Amino acid sequence: MLSRKGIWLLIVLSFMFILAACQSNDETPNDESNNGVTEEEVNETENDNTNAGNTNDNEEVNNETDASSESGGEVTVGIEAEPTSMDPHNTTDGNSATVQSTMFEGLLRFDEDMNIVNVLAEDYDYSDDATEVTFTLREGVTFHDGTEFDANVVKENLDFVRDSENGLARSSFFSFIDEVEVEDDFTVTIRSEEPNSAMASYMAHSSAAMKSVDEIEKKQEDEDYNLDREGAVGTGPFQFVEWRDSEHVIVEKFDDYWNEEELARVDQITFRPVQEASTRVNMLQTGEVDLIFPIPTLNAAELEEEEEIDLFTGPTTDVFYIGMNFENDKYEDLDVRQAMNHAVNKDGLIAQVLDGYGTIADSAIAPNVYGYSGQPIYEYDVEGAQELMDGSEQSDGFEATLWTRNSTEFISVAEYVAIQLEEIGIDVEVQAYESGTLFDMLDAGEDTDMWIGRWSPGTGEADYGLRPNFASDRVPPNFNNSGFYINEELDEMFDEALATPDEDEAMEIYAEIQQKIYEDAPWVFLHIPDAIIAKNRDLVGIYVLPSGAVNLNLAEFQ
Repeated sequence: MLSRKGIWLLIVLSFMFILAACQSNDETPNDESNNGVTEEEVNETENDNTNAGNTNDNEEVNNETDASSESGGEVTVGIEAEPTSMDPHNTTDGNSATVQSTMFEGLLRFDEDMNIVNVLAEDYDYSDDATEVTFTLREGVTFHDGTEFDANVVKENLDFVRDSENGLARSSFFSFIDEVEVEDDFTVTIRSEEPNSAMASYMAHSSAAMKSVDEIEKKQEDEDYNLDREGAVGTGPFQFVEWRDSEHVIVEKFDDYWNEEELARVDQITFRPVQEASTRVNMLQTGEVDLIFPIPTLNAAELEEEEEIDLFTGPTTDVFYIGMNFENDKYEDLDVRQAMNHAVNKDGLIAQVLDGYGTIADSAIAPNVYGYSGQPIYEYDVEGAQELMDGSEQSDGFEATLWTRNSTEFISVAEYVAIQLEEIGIDVEVQAYESGTLFDMLDAGEDTDMWIGRWSPGTGEADYGLRPNFASDRVPPNFNNSGFYINEELDEMFDEALATPDEDEAMEIYAEIQQKIYEDAPWVFLHIPDAIIAKNRDLVGIYVLPSGAVNLNLAEFQ
């Protein structure tokens, strides 16, 4: 059996930065120009932004609390939108994942350094051919409703989410699973038809959390039972209290939590959806909330001057892009797609819209995703873009609709891109929607034209960074390839890369995949934003994954 240390996925997953008490916003600025660094590669683009005044997110930050820390109290968090669901099997957004992570746990999770660590599993081992992974489960764990966790719970959860008839958003995420077998009460094996060295990373993802089987049975017995609203029964340090639309989600400390070393330090966490970014900032400054994310770049410098506020920035695994629907004839011509890429000034976008907090996307995945391979960027060249348009089937230009989330950040990017594309005869109408509504529209796959996307692979590796957006079997409804991009050559390469036990060979295949995608331009590749998080200086014990989800389980006031 291969031990988990032998799986190449675990060697160098992307790093995270930690929010802690001992680093303040008046430390030495980060003058490193490489905002997207892996252990092996640097994103070498012309966008060499230095964010003067930022804390140095590449330094190790002390996340330990001192003797003056106090247990109890309430934490209030301002988030950009309310969750779409309380069910981790039916959500794909960071807001929902942040809220759910207080209540739910999986077999594995990522720690502060993006290493995979055991949670509800005490250990796991791969078979020699990487078609099976067997988990030894933790005993003595109970759900918030008092039911016990065991191997049958794992099987019921994974069988339920994989059943396409249940219509869960994460069904395709677990499509690699062929069978889940209960070996005994606390041993379970997950099997894949093909070798899959990324199975452990998938099981460390937030959507692999376990919920009470009683909740699953309620849904099976009554199809009208709303798991999204009522099914928040996990094993985590906090338990669900209430969700009031557009007002808040409240969780409270679970006194019978199994892990005595990681019991909740505060009594309650309240998540308040605040759509307007400037309002979130004001609420933090006045003490109405204790932590806010995300933060507009324009407010970052202002918050740097606040003595009672800590501001943190760091590269994310997010890639911003313009998606386009290949079922529309106007996007069939490669010249059109490449012209659109050359028409958008990414340096200008980062400087003017992001205030320098970002880097140009030179691949469909970010540099700190394992398996990343940077490509020669599409240089800003309006004349060259116009020549491509003139020689295309859309020489007279065309009208387009650009969907975006209705947050400040997304609308600003959308409007900037619309102005740029107008220069080459593409008349863009920007339409903004609440994020949950937009996700539903894209998942349905109807009337989609262009949209602003932001993608980050929660598994931290290339397969999940690429396959969901570009594999032919991932088109809507309910899948992520909203552009209906079909490339059978890539489909074969995806399968080949995942099946090979040779790490170097897999990396070569993923590099070739990224080259083909970038050259074929199914997206307008935009930028990789920096995460900007701000909190009350007295609030400690928090860390943020590059995916954008914030872990608050050990939050406390010092």
